[in-house]
Amino acid sequence: MNSHSLSKKTYFAMILGGTLFTIVILLWPIFMVLSKTTGNLHDQLLSIADNPSMYMINFVIASFIAPATSFIMITLALFIKTKKETPILNIFGVFLLAPYVTLVSIAYASQYTLLQSYLNDANFSEASLWFFENSNSVSYFLNQLGYTFFALSALLIGFKLLFEQGIPKAVGVLLWLSGFLSIVAFIGLTMKNEILNLSTIISGLTMVPIGIIVIIWGVKLARHKEISYE
Repeated sequence: MNSHSLSKKTYFAMILGGTLFTIVILLWPIFMVLSKTTGNLHDQLLSIADNPSMYMINFVIASFIAPATSFIMITLALFIKTKKETPILNIFGVFLLAPYVTLVSIAYASQYTLLQSYLNDANFSEASLWFFENSNSVSYFLNQLGYTFFALSALLIGFKLLFEQGIPKAVGVLLWLSGFLSIVAFIGLTMKNEILNLSTIISGLTMVPIGIIVIIWGVKLARHKEISYE
């Protein structure tokens, strides 16, 4: 494969990945608001049982976040060359995306499968154990654990980008910030510290601009037809 064809596939992957990520990350908050429930835990479960559509759509959309994020991360790890070469970190970073996608996918998919099954059977006791809005639930724990693997991956893959300038460095900084905050959030969850656990929200917000930035980066690569500093 020549350098031109590799460059073409790389910037196409970046534009595609950034676009998919941005679409998902913009749709998700909309349906999150539309599906928001109020009241105590039992009242929220009753509300979802009576009208599950929006809640299910919200988590179907959420299910695409981890794959879209991983697509971008893999592209950055394996196809973007930088001044500082970190092949071992890149490989381990990609490897850590597997448990991230698996755990987060189970957490989100359970909201439109397992949770709905329990609600249909009026088994609110079991449903509460899988209700994502319950910070003591299995699904919430799996999600936070999954994002700990994402955090480690972000630190490893983002490391080489910290030595660059401009857009690449911005992506590296955002990955490191998001990764650090995800680890803090998981520590907060295990310690039952709600303040530390709120770091998960900030971590998510730091990832919001990643899609747009990667699209811009991909467009610049397309114009210059190069992916490395030589």
